[in-house]
Amino acid sequence: MRKIFILTTLLLLTLLFSCSGDDPPEKDKIPPTTPKLIAHLGDTGDDPIIVDGVTISLNDDNNGIDAVPDGNWIKIPWKKFVDNDLSHVKVYRYSESNPEPVLINTVPASEDYYLDQSPLVEREWYYYYIELYDASGNFSISDTVSYAILAKSILSSPTEGETINQDTEILYWERGDSQTTQFRVLLWDNETGDLVFNFPYFYTPNEEFPQPPEFPFPRLNPRPPSGKVFRWRIDAFDDDPEHNLKMGSESHERTLIIQ
Repeated sequence: MRKIFILTTLLLLTLLFSCSGDDPPEKDKIPPTTPKLIAHLGDTGDDPIIVDGVTISLNDDNNGIDAVPDGNWIKIPWKKFVDNDLSHVKVYRYSESNPEPVLINTVPASEDYYLDQSPLVEREWYYYYIELYDASGNFSISDTVSYAILAKSILSSPTEGETINQDTEILYWERGDSQTTQFRVLLWDNETGDLVFNFPYFYTPNEEFPQPPEFPFPRLNPRPPSGKVFRWRIDAFDDDPEHNLKMGSESHERTLIIQ
């Protein structure tokens, strides 16, 4: 009788532990907080704006989705994610000529932007959204932002690293396409990275003998000393009334040295 009791007890314990081992652990079913992409807020050199109650001066790092100087690419930034158990981000894109959303890449959730280096068509509006995944496979979908790039302006003179006479030097560039007439001349202190000069430039070509755009090197105050290094580029813009936004591009950047 005692042996039967012991065997019965062992059998019940075996069944109990085997059943408990089959129970799946509790799984997180709560999706991440909805991610927020940053729409195009303006351009480097624009007047300060108020974002979330804070006044900011726009630059290449905080102005939202935009072109970049490095290539014919679009940078898509997003606000800092809220959750801590995040895994990865899926980036989707569509356009007016290809309206079906396409997954273009998957990046770690530690990133705060994605740089679309695909062969993008100039003057075409591209739309982006992301899916944010956590470690359990839950995901949330962001809002959608858009941008259209223009052909880059091509810097002609001075050449890279050229020493210039600040009293007589003229900045020259070629338009990326024949439709662009709005530009911005930008100049940075190469040592500090501070923007020291920006100026909107509207180009009206002579129909018979069109000359490339040009702009005299600015008279800076205080006057830069000999050997001072600056970095410059030309941003281009064109209005798109249908989207109530500007298309844009940023030329490659060059340095110049004060004589």
